Amino acid sequence: MLVLLGSAVLRAETYHAHFDDTSQVSWQVRIDASQAQKKWHVRNTTVPHEGAACEHLQIATGNLGSLIELSHQLPSSRIINELTASLWFKSNRRGTRIGLEAVLPHQIDPETGALARIYLIGDTYTDEGKWQQLHCITTDTLVNQSLGLLRGRSKLRQVDSRDMYVERVLIVTRSSSDQIEFLLDDLKLTPIVHPNQSVLETAAAVNKQNSKPIVEFLLDRIQLQGQPMFPRMSRFHGESLDELKQAGLNVIWAPQFDDYKFLSELQSHGLWAMATPPRPQDQDGSFLASRDATLIPFDEQSAPIIFWNLGTRIPGKQWDELRSRVGQIQSADQQFKRPIMADVLGKERQIAREVSMIGSSPHILNSDVSLLEYRDTLIDKTRIAPGRFLWTWIQTEPTSANVRWRSSSNKSPIIIEPEQIRLQTYATLSAGCRGNGYWTTTRLDDTTVPGALERKLAIRQLNMEIDLIEHWLATGTVISHVPFSLKQRESPRIKQLGAAFKNSGTKRLLRDELLAEREVQLEREKETAQEMQAAIIHSEYGTLILPVWYRKDAQFVPDQMAGNDATIIIPGGNVSASVWELSTTEIKNLNRERVSGGVKITIPKFDMTSIIIMTSDQGLIDRLRKKVASLSQSSAETCVQLCRAKLERCQKTNAELVDLGVSQIALMDGPAILERSQNLAKQAETALAGHDYHAARTLARDSMQMLRILQRSQWNEATRKFASAMTSPYTISYSTLPDHWRMIEQIGRSAKNIESNLLRSGDFEDIDTMVVEHWKHEQNAIDGTQAIAELYPKDKKSGDFSLRLLAAPLNRNQIPDNVEGPLVRVTTPPLAVRSDQIVHITGWIKVTTSITGNQQGATIQDSIMGPGGALHWNAQSDWQKIDLIREVPQSENLILTLSLNGLGSILFDDLRVIAYTPEPKLYQQTNATETPPASKAAGETSGLNLLKKLPKLGPFPAKN
Repeated sequence: MLVLLGSAVLRAETYHAHFDDTSQVSWQVRIDASQAQKKWHVRNTTVPHEGAACEHLQIATGNLGSLIELSHQLPSSRIINELTASLWFKSNRRGTRIGLEAVLPHQIDPETGALARIYLIGDTYTDEGKWQQLHCITTDTLVNQSLGLLRGRSKLRQVDSRDMYVERVLIVTRSSSDQIEFLLDDLKLTPIVHPNQSVLETAAAVNKQNSKPIVEFLLDRIQLQGQPMFPRMSRFHGESLDELKQAGLNVIWAPQFDDYKFLSELQSHGLWAMATPPRPQDQDGSFLASRDATLIPFDEQSAPIIFWNLGTRIPGKQWDELRSRVGQIQSADQQFKRPIMADVLGKERQIAREVSMIGSSPHILNSDVSLLEYRDTLIDKTRIAPGRFLWTWIQTEPTSANVRWRSSSNKSPIIIEPEQIRLQTYATLSAGCRGNGYWTTTRLDDTTVPGALERKLAIRQLNMEIDLIEHWLATGTVISHVPFSLKQRESPRIKQLGAAFKNSGTKRLLRDELLAEREVQLEREKETAQEMQAAIIHSEYGTLILPVWYRKDAQFVPDQMAGNDATIIIPGGNVSASVWELSTTEIKNLNRERVSGGVKITIPKFDMTSIIIMTSDQGLIDRLRKKVASLSQSSAETCVQLCRAKLERCQKTNAELVDLGVSQIALMDGPAILERSQNLAKQAETALAGHDYHAARTLARDSMQMLRILQRSQWNEATRKFASAMTSPYTISYSTLPDHWRMIEQIGRSAKNIESNLLRSGDFEDIDTMVVEHWKHEQNAIDGTQAIAELYPKDKKSGDFSLRLLAAPLNRNQIPDNVEGPLVRVTTPPLAVRSDQIVHITGWIKVTTSITGNQQGATIQDSIMGPGGALHWNAQSDWQKIDLIREVPQSENLILTLSLNGLGSILFDDLRVIAYTPEPKLYQQTNATETPPASKAAGETSGLNLLKKLPKLGPFPAKN
């Protein structure tokens, strides 16, 4: 309750705040988020000094001496002799002082360019644990001392102190314990004499003109309140703000830009906001361009918003609307000039000229796009828009396409492994992304869904790691990527001569096994050399090195991805600089040596990712040690929780596989591996209880490594006969393996009910049959390109023709960098399939010209799984087999879609669709066989252009 008392003669008043209203808090807190954290901030009704409530704060500090400042707005009051601020105060910390912040409305501070301010310091709190009334009185002596400090700091010979007035009361202290509590009550200021209104208006105008934006851009770098910032973002779904803060996030996507109460709550928790600005539209919902509509200037209460987010996965074809919206936002945001961000699909180069922060967010988990290809795609995006701020959404849950088909089949959701979130995150950092968002469609603090707790803990741990190296990530430049290697296991290298050619059958089998093992070994070594790469990032703080193991197929199920003595050669490295391995629980000096080509670094124990610092700045290492010390307990607790959560899930899945009786690994090896993992988890818990945080984290990491060995072995067991994990809809993740074996059992019961080929014209031999059966096509050639679909006689797997999809530039000297596909698409006739049937889709493809301009390349997808089950091709190849198995969730029409999304050429041939109907009773499993199609007569004729004969899906775009 505010009480204004006064005399009409003196025109003086008294301001009195009781803090009785428990629906809000009014004190502002300013702390260094890296040094301290606000635990709670409420109105407390149990221990007020007077009245119904008082304001109560608790702040946790990691370091002694951290500055903590509380402030409260006051009515503007001229500084007159004996102007007094008083406050009843209680704390567990002596030495806290009260003060007043005063404004000099006619004096510019040369250091800040804003109006000069002085700080008048009053009483010191001494009665620890008791209520004490603190006073700050604006005596002439105190004011002159403060003006003298201003003159000395700013080098001003004269200070214009006319019309000085106070506007805030301050409580200032430095931390000396882990938890500091503040209780505040009965704030008074008296006698108040208001400044002349013209003085206040002039001061407000100067402040508005000279105030610097909260967030600024320096080329492709963000500074928040003068400090480098790496945004760690998430959507808001109603979570506890304390949970979001604890997860290490610093920017939350607010549902409404004008929900000022929510924005204030975010700020009080040390979080910033991004929001989507209003979109002008007419009654029909159509966008109104800047020539027809403007936005109302944004209110000062929107200050906690630091980015304007125009949306996610915005098609490049909306370029004109997006450009107009940028102009509208900038006109309405003259006061704050906040950066504008957009996550787009296409036309990145053009859009990057308009928005400050360009986003690109390919979601590749559970698809045939590898993590290394994911990283390379993001690197390509940085080259499309060089010098611009690139950010991305990291996939933390299955794609919407996979959610849809799993839901329609009444299957439980796919679980994203925590290691997959880690590998994606380090891929984005290695690619040079300046900010990361964690894409969620469900509450981050809802841990009732399988895998949700692991997701939350993985994000929390990753954000602690990012926090350690934020300055490097926010300001550094990716210079190169270099390979690294691990110490090879002590196993004999098989040579071809070692597999002696023998005559007996047994010896020939042994020879063949050795030769096969040799080929596997050579191929594995070749893969590993490509998979293990370290990003080299240079910054003013030194060199940051991020080694990452981009294991093949880890987008389906992560592998062990760990080993001893990882060696990296840093080209041209400074041999005089010290090298440190940095983690959230330890900073450790590493061995280094000068070798031909640079400096060799050895990491004794490597697990998926690592952080290496090269620097000659010992002061920087000392600061990092303090930072690690502040994070170590939380990190250890997080890692131990994470390994426990994953262990419980893997135990359930292994038991399910054992019950199904299909997995020899689950039955024979699973119990021993799980026991080893459990023992390591128990050791981690013991170390945590003993405050050995580094041991707790590394033991938890080793426990999870054992689980990955089990997961990958069981996945390899399920996919060993497949050319791709995409063949089965249930081998795209570990959590779906039980569904895979159930489907295999159903196939075994279908040997007597195999229908003939449903796609008779999939041999592409007769254009008239294709027309009758209702094949369709769509052509979307962009400016400067041509796209065709034709029956092609010059290259085929069998018979006389194959289907060719081709897209090429009209001018070889003007090749588009980025293509929004598909440029040409062909769909099969609808094929009637019944609920509970299993369909087997086979065929052949050949990429005759590498496909560029679109990461999707060429694709084939079925209508059951949709984009979630698509196969992708980009690189030039010989003929390859297509194999897809799909369960039909409900009676419907199955349609296959063949698409060319970039520039290049691909051939399809011998597409077949076979339907299996499982018997209602269990039979002994038999291997269903397929009779290969009869050979077609060889011969060549002229190509038959499908675009002329097939019905169109839609009108062609006009040709130039």
